[in-house]
Amino acid sequence: MKLLGLPGREPSTLAQMEALLARLEIGQTETEIRHHGFWATDWSDPDVLPEAEAVARLSADLVIAKSIGTLVAMLAVAREGFAPTACVFIATPLNRLIAEEEVALLEAHCAAIPTLFVQQSDDFNGAYGPLAQIVARHPGCAAVEIPGGDHLYEDIELIAPLIEAWVNDA
Repeated sequence: MKLLGLPGREPSTLAQMEALLARLEIGQTETEIRHHGFWATDWSDPDVLPEAEAVARLSADLVIAKSIGTLVAMLAVAREGFAPTACVFIATPLNRLIAEEEVALLEAHCAAIPTLFVQQSDDFNGAYGPLAQIVARHPGCAAVEIPGGDHLYEDIELIAPLIEAWVNDA
């Protein structure tokens, strides 16, 4: 199984993604972590479309994405034909999707790709409750609530077993 990691907006999330993917025991045979092109530019409000186009040229059985990486994955699936077998979305920026009137993108993704959503109870970029309501409408998807509200998701020892259980039960 090939894993593709899509870190968050900040370059500091690269190390977190590396640690998470290294910690997972889900039968992976290959792992790739995408370095976002916008990290080399003024990325205060990064354009994710070029990232989605680049991701669509890759292959993966399981995508593990954090924050803006979840948006990149959704766009790659919806607009570029990217077709992973499944996804794990950590820290989905629901408030951004609502503000940009892109909740339909999330709905379409859930209808197309089995996805585990790991979301903090009070994430300031989108709390667990509203996201779980959307996810519940899609039988191939699941949402798991973890404590917190800082959007950092740094507790790999909490998150990794959730991913392992979901992948191994699928």
